[in-house]
Amino acid sequence: MNYQHLLELLDQGFYVDNLYELASSCKKLSLDSAHPAVFFIVESIFLNVARNWEDRPLTVEESKKVELRLMDPLKELVEGLEENSTSEEVLELLNEVVSAYRLSGV
Repeated sequence: MNYQHLLELLDQGFYVDNLYELASSCKKLSLDSAHPAVFFIVESIFLNVARNWEDRPLTVEESKKVELRLMDPLKELVEGLEENSTSEEVLELLNEVVSAYRLSGV
């Protein structure tokens, strides 16, 4: 499992091309994970944000707001997976990501 690559991509920030890279990485991870639903959901989030931003002008403030809202929960989720957290803990971390996404306004 290459969680480190996913963290490196996250560190590059939220811009459209990188969001597609993040989605692709999640798709690959879902094929080799004990928690494929987690990566399916996170892939869907990245794709939705990228598609939403792709066809319209986007301010730096808007992209940074979404990035700031999602970054910590996403990193905590990846770190939890990397540390072999229990399924219950992973679900709790995923719920945090989904809640942050819903609050981001995308």
